[in-house]
Amino acid sequence: MLVLSALCMLLGLAALALAMDRHAMHLPLAWSGRRARRGLQVLGATGLLASLVGILAVMDSGLAWITWLGLLVPATLCIAVGMSWAGRGGKGRGR
Repeated sequence: MLVLSALCMLLGLAALALAMDRHAMHLPLAWSGRRARRGLQVLGATGLLASLVGILAVMDSGLAWITWLGLLVPATLCIAVGMSWAGRGGKGRGR
C-alpha cells in the first residue's frame, strides 16, 4: 500500500506540475486549454489526497503524516528534476 501511495503522489505531483504555465508547453495542443489544465489541477490534488488516505489507512495517524511528508520531498525532487530535464531535451512549441 505504501508503494501505491508513493505512485499516486508522483502522479499527482506530475499532474500539478504540468498544469503550470511553465510546463504546459510540453502538453499536446489538445490538452493546453483552460479546462484541461484545470482538470490536471484537480487530478493532481486528487492524487495527493489519495496517497495520504492510502498511508493513513495502513499506519497510525502520527506516523502516517511523518511518512507522507517524508515521501513528499523525494517525490517532489524527482518531478522537478524530470521536468527540468524534459525541458532541455524536448522540443516545446513556442508560445
